[in-house]
Amino acid sequence: MPSWQIVRLITNKEFRDLMRDRRTVMLIIILPAVLYPLFGATAFLFARTMLDQQSVIGVMGAEQITQQAIPSLLDGDRFVETTTPSETVRFSRPLTARRLAGDPAAALRRREVDAVLIIPPDFSIRPTDQPRSKITILNREGDETSKLATQRVKDIVRQWERRLREARFLKQGLPKDFDQIFDIVDPFSSQPPVKKAADELRDSFTQVFPFLLMLWLVSGAIHPAVDMTAGEKERGTMETLLISPVDRTEIVLGKFLATTLFAFGSVIWNALWIIAAALFTQTILNYPIVNLIGLAGCVVIGLPLAMLFSAVCVALGVFAKSTKEGQYYLLPLILLVLPLAFWSMAPGAQLDGSNCWIPITGALLLQQQLLSLTQDAVPWGYALPIFGSLGIGIVAALSLAIWQFHRESVLFRESRPASGGFLNWFRARPDGKTSV
Repeated sequence: MPSWQIVRLITNKEFRDLMRDRRTVMLIIILPAVLYPLFGATAFLFARTMLDQQSVIGVMGAEQITQQAIPSLLDGDRFVETTTPSETVRFSRPLTARRLAGDPAAALRRREVDAVLIIPPDFSIRPTDQPRSKITILNREGDETSKLATQRVKDIVRQWERRLREARFLKQGLPKDFDQIFDIVDPFSSQPPVKKAADELRDSFTQVFPFLLMLWLVSGAIHPAVDMTAGEKERGTMETLLISPVDRTEIVLGKFLATTLFAFGSVIWNALWIIAAALFTQTILNYPIVNLIGLAGCVVIGLPLAMLFSAVCVALGVFAKSTKEGQYYLLPLILLVLPLAFWSMAPGAQLDGSNCWIPITGALLLQQQLLSLTQDAVPWGYALPIFGSLGIGIVAALSLAIWQFHRESVLFRESRPASGGFLNWFRARPDGKTSV
């Protein structure tokens, strides 16, 4: 049995060495403190810039509607809107109308306008038995700003078409809602715009935060694991540790715990900045966005995830004979983890018996349930398979790391000659060239 006093001693030693590394302090502690406020300020300035910029819409044939006793589409250089923009166009720039005469395609090419609305000369509210008027909307092909402006104009024209329909019904002596068979009651649509924005931010935060937490855990485990295994081989300090009166299992456990503490500590530090930003936004909107109790549970669930990633990184780092090689081995870990994380972010994904046993996916889904502000009960019944699958992965990775630490051919790969196998397929010749 390993001596936990020795394991704690090795853990403290490795953790102190990590914190003495200036690169570690810069990347894990100082960089988030600088980047997160910078990102917030950049997002704020971007939003202000989007509000200040205008999309110019050229209008041809506007006199056809101003001369008729029908609801107006234009109010000076502004479009008349009766409802809020739809989901697809609500983030586009404000619109400004400019009356055009001449070639609309030339105005688009010269970027004088972002889109052109063409009203035909014979436009009128016609009876239903006559051909309908056709309104044309042109845009610049391949221009994202022009496409967004076009979508916004379509939304406004549809609103205007409904008002024209109501005017035609009233002209024929019919109620203005004559064509409506039933009314749709949507409490979300009747909410204030600030409440809608808060609900959407809350839903986005619920899905994105567990994903970010997982990325922080992976990135926080890779650097210390490689440094404490392959890095020690390069520095020549691995031999000093091996000749000490310490069991190799205790060495692995000490490095594993130090990596776990470092990864989990970096997650807590990054999470504090994200939570502060969310609470600040929540204060501005005056609507709940963050579930603090769920956030605490979400961070706690990050501990077994940190243990899993740390165990895997230590096992792969031990096998590598250099820091560069260790980074090559750990890169596929990120590619393997991302699909499991994206699975939890799929639309409509729910924690159930079919995915609770999948490592990482089940844990992220449980974290989403904890962050939710709904009244649904947290499905704690799936906690056993979730933590059980993570525990199996941790034990398997640690067993692999301990097994490799007891193999001299792995620990001293740098100084031993090649002995065949797939990894030694390309063997160095004395002249520096490689041969098969």
